[in-house]
Amino acid sequence: MPPTASLRRLFDGLSTRLYWRTFALIALLVWLSISAWFQAFRLLQRTDQVRYIAREVVTVVNLAQLAMRHAGADGRAALLADLARNHDIALLPHAATDQWVPASDSDFARRLVAAVHERTAERLRFADRVNGHAGMWVGFAIDGSPYWLRLRRSRLASSLEQTWVIGGLLATLLAMVGAAVIAGFVSRPLRDLGLAIARVRGGDFSQQLDEDVGAAELREVNRGFNRMARALQEFEQDRALMLAGISHDIRTPLARLRLEAELSVPDPQARDDIVSDIEQADAIISKFMEYASTAQPARERVDLADLVSKLAADYAKHGDIVIRVPQQDDAPVLADPLELQRVLVNVIENARKYGRTPGSERTEIDADFVRRGDEIVLSLRDHGRGVPPEQLPLLTRPFFRGDQARTADRGAGLGLAIADKTLARMGGGLQLSNAPGGGLLLRIRLPRDPLDKLPPPVL
Repeated sequence: MPPTASLRRLFDGLSTRLYWRTFALIALLVWLSISAWFQAFRLLQRTDQVRYIAREVVTVVNLAQLAMRHAGADGRAALLADLARNHDIALLPHAATDQWVPASDSDFARRLVAAVHERTAERLRFADRVNGHAGMWVGFAIDGSPYWLRLRRSRLASSLEQTWVIGGLLATLLAMVGAAVIAGFVSRPLRDLGLAIARVRGGDFSQQLDEDVGAAELREVNRGFNRMARALQEFEQDRALMLAGISHDIRTPLARLRLEAELSVPDPQARDDIVSDIEQADAIISKFMEYASTAQPARERVDLADLVSKLAADYAKHGDIVIRVPQQDDAPVLADPLELQRVLVNVIENARKYGRTPGSERTEIDADFVRRGDEIVLSLRDHGRGVPPEQLPLLTRPFFRGDQARTADRGAGLGLAIADKTLARMGGGLQLSNAPGGGLLLRIRLPRDPLDKLPPPVL
């Protein structure tokens, strides 16, 4: 894979977080800049480094020759031991059986050999390894006898280069820290904006961003967001007031119509039909108001298993619906008790209308509870005809009603939409699917009470 494609894939993976993407880009730029600078420095310093090492080699060779000549035959052994012990210089006789590896044929080695030969008339031999021992080996003669002189490479290293290497590493480290700080400055305002948008989406318009932040562009964005949040808050207040007024203004004549119908219509059947229509209109208004509500429900510990059992007992009195609830110790969730009860009633009423068992006049619902991580999932499955797969995503849309067995229904089509919206405000969710063997399977997810210490079962 080409390097460009690899870098592109790397940054695509980091693009999910602006902070890390910004940090990676700045760090890469700093690293490339320091690397280019360091390579340029090494090229400029190479000539001085070759001269320094060549001068060191010639100096050591000349001193070794001079010391050996003046030591005499008797003192040479002591001199060789002293050089090895105190000066880290190995001076060995060159035997015919020595096995040695010539110096590597690199540009640096060629320049070093040429610089050494410029400073001495004797043709010296250079090796990287002699008899298995690595180092810089220099072959020369003392009074006609060949010798090997070994210099450790650390002795010949340029202290200036080492200093610059350490300085470059420290500069890189400081640059990386600076890149992290700069990336934080760039991403922090956007992170705050994202959190504020999330709160506005949840119905909380009180979040106000700092309008005195440093960058002019960010100040304009924050001012625009604050104006938008205030406008949305005013719009939401006007909408709530308008809905309350509509509810009051419509329900007042409905109440008068019902009273007049009960007093003025002599036919009992006609009177009951009129009253039924008025009650249906009032129920539809209640559904509209419930769906339009944006109030955040208060969350507290609720035993979901106990609530479902109570509703099952209440519905059993009607005779046209049976809810089978398993034996369950408890299923503690965090929810608003009243709102959660409304959700369950909406779901059960939906199954009561459209989930009747074929060939029967009643609806059968099987309930089940599962602990899944930090959630509790309530499954409600009826034994009706189910829903066409293409209609499943539409069931939670407002005012949508499927075609199957619903032509006689006069509801508003808001039951499942209200349930889905309410569960989302409580931190849960609603999932619909067709059950194996027939019927609609509805799963309600709710946050599990943190104080519930029972371990979840292995699924």
